[in-house]
Amino acid sequence: SSDLSIVDLDIPFAFVLSLGTSLNAYSNLGVLAVVTWQVLFVAVPMIVLAIRLQRYYLASAKELMRINGTTKSALANHLGESISGAITIRAFEEEDCFFAKNLDLVDKNASPYFYNFAATEWLIQRLEIMSASVLSSSAFVMALLPQGTFSPGFVGMALSYGLSLNTSFVSSIQTQCNIANQIISVERVSQYMDIPSEAAEVVEENRPLPDWPEVGNVELRDLKVMKYKYYMYTIRSKNPV
Repeated sequence: SSDLSIVDLDIPFAFVLSLGTSLNAYSNLGVLAVVTWQVLFVAVPMIVLAIRLQRYYLASAKELMRINGTTKSALANHLGESISGAITIRAFEEEDCFFAKNLDLVDKNASPYFYNFAATEWLIQRLEIMSASVLSSSAFVMALLPQGTFSPGFVGMALSYGLSLNTSFVSSIQTQCNIANQIISVERVSQYMDIPSEAAEVVEENRPLPDWPEVGNVELRDLKVMKYKYYMYTIRSKNPV
């Protein structure tokens, strides 16, 4: 249900947000380029470097999202089984064991999310440094322009757009990475769709005879019974019981 929610709701919203932030970032960069075209000597390598950093980040982030989805399923299954078997757990006084198991699964599920968050901060820090270098280069070139080349108001507008370049550029790359991470949910849904379905409950060609069963005996072959805590076979029989 979590993967379906991401596919139906989160991915379309993230796509629209990514498109808007990307247009905003390139618009800010375009305004700077109109005033000082020399900034393109810094901006173009910055864009190439940002793409390389994005690919380097996604190589790890996608695997972390896959691990997060796998551990989340184990946590949800354990929680559901604990709730449905609460009476049996209390009867055998195994509350502490199940509680410890639940905490262990929570830690395993939270670890990939924490590492993904750390990787995102790693990417954002480097993107902010590159954005600051573009703005600094643009301001330096503006200071060297001959007097009267542009009006003060136009230069101020360019610097104002340049100050917002940091936020828009980081938001653009981050939203694109979020879409790439959320595509993992599409992969998981596709994998579930390819799983063969269970056989039909009733197979007309293989129905038992009307007088089945003919004999009321129950045979247990190769029976092995093991105590959970001691891991010792209490019953081992190779013959029918």
